Amino acid sequence: MAFYMFDVDGVLTDENARPDHDAVKMIEKLAEDGHVISFVTGRSRGWLGDNLFPLFRSDLDWSSLYCVSEHGAIKGRGTDISSWNLDDHYVVSDHVKEKLYNVSQKDEYNGLIQWDQTKESMGTVEAIHGDPGDKDHLNKTRQALRDYADDVESIATNSGNKTVVSTYGVDVIHPDLSKKIGAKWILEEISKPEEVFVFGDSGGDMVMAVTARDHGLSNITFHWVGEGDEPHEENITTVSSSNPYSEGTKDLLKKHIGS
Repeated sequence: MAFYMFDVDGVLTDENARPDHDAVKMIEKLAEDGHVISFVTGRSRGWLGDNLFPLFRSDLDWSSLYCVSEHGAIKGRGTDISSWNLDDHYVVSDHVKEKLYNVSQKDEYNGLIQWDQTKESMGTVEAIHGDPGDKDHLNKTRQALRDYADDVESIATNSGNKTVVSTYGVDVIHPDLSKKIGAKWILEEISKPEEVFVFGDSGGDMVMAVTARDHGLSNITFHWVGEGDEPHEENITTVSSSNPYSEGTKDLLKKHIGS
């Protein structure tokens, strides 16, 4: 039995944040083969329920699926998002969220980023995606996200929070919140696996593999589908695809499903 931890954004989605149906089908095959599947993402549970889970086969039993959203503030099992638990300790105050929202409404961000109303614990903006293949718009949204992160840094710092820039968005979150929290919760719930496979597209995703190592597990592989240099950690094997986003994930998953 192997254990899989998947980031979602940039791993199971394309460059315009659209979930990849073929990548989902490959994960379904892993589940059919008896492996433990988990998602550890910064996305909200509402986004997962609206965009990812509808792609799942209804004839499969997903009750053992481990899900962590909003970097670890929300945890649960299965695809019934109403049964997942929000940890109030990690919720950013409404007062801070209002300040962050007001910054997101600046004219310079019009058409490039928007406030994410689905987030429960954090203040988030996400990119407004253009047409597939529109690299000019993609580059503009990425710059807007970086500019917004700079704009809100003082709000985050002065309120005791931190800013996290991801593939498609910027989150202002509790200073102690990271995917380590979600990975630790899952590892404490499952039986000791023979192998651990982590899929990520940012350096911050490596923390899931490191958490597995610190949990006493071995035979850990981090699968990198991000842009730029792949991250490395002691006693963790890193493999990468030449393709980013879900195309890279599918490349790397082929050997896992025997095709």
